[in-house]
Amino acid sequence: MAIDNTGIVPSKLTLGTVQLGMPYGIHNRNGMPSEESSFELLREAWDGGVLSYDTASAYGQSETLLGRFFEDKRPLIITKISMHPEAGATPEWIERDMREKIESSLERLRVSSLPVLMLHNTDVMEHYGEPITAAFRTMVREGLIGKAGISISHNTQEEYAMMWNYLKDETYEAIQIPMNVLDHRPIRNGCLGMLSEAGKTVFVRSVFLQGLIYMNAEDLPDNLLEARGPIAALRELSERYAFPLAQLAVSFIRDMPGVHSLIVGAETKEQVRENMALIGGPPIPDRLRAEIMELFRDVPERVITPNRWK
Repeated sequence: MAIDNTGIVPSKLTLGTVQLGMPYGIHNRNGMPSEESSFELLREAWDGGVLSYDTASAYGQSETLLGRFFEDKRPLIITKISMHPEAGATPEWIERDMREKIESSLERLRVSSLPVLMLHNTDVMEHYGEPITAAFRTMVREGLIGKAGISISHNTQEEYAMMWNYLKDETYEAIQIPMNVLDHRPIRNGCLGMLSEAGKTVFVRSVFLQGLIYMNAEDLPDNLLEARGPIAALRELSERYAFPLAQLAVSFIRDMPGVHSLIVGAETKEQVRENMALIGGPPIPDRLRAEIMELFRDVPERVITPNRWK
């Protein structure tokens, strides 16, 4: 098991598995892989030393696939649940609903305890943060989950203002944030530094911004034409420094203080192999890092916040 008495110990690459349960990503050309292909992909990752796997109850068949594949193994599974209480829901209702969701995930994953369980939708914390946090503490105490966590949804100023005290709360030991070469918001607003000081285990997703950074300008949908400038500037940096775009994107996040693991998905075992190579790739030059921080300090939220692409 990739967890010990001192906390959560993920591999530097955490395999994102939303692609195994549903079609996902603006740059996805292959759709959802078959179960056979998914098992080949998971075997490639496991045999290559990937210990941690990110999923969620909302990711279609993902939990079920992981449960079947890992039945006789002990990976670090990070899964997530969404809470949607009706107005006026009591703390008892919150705990009962959470318990039902956890039991469903336990059944699909074929485990007796969830190594890491995160809250998937932060909006619910505005009105129900205290009872949800209390329920998480209860589930940890009972052993239904090993560690509790929060997955930041959108990276907006409003979300961080609402979530700041909960992110610091000792109940939540694992935090997932979206961050990439175009989106530096957790750095600039001080969140990453705060999480590091608080001793949280930080997982970063959206390293490739759902594949947006790979797209050609002519392939961008009309609602993302504003991304042309940042993507062109990113490609120019990659070419000028002779540093491959994918490696640039990974190394920029991987070597950031306070980041423990990068959540990167894959649709084929070849992509898993490529991602493992990127995780082991070279660091970027300090001058390049400084240029990235300066060039992309004000990328519009419409470009770097996927839920605003619709």
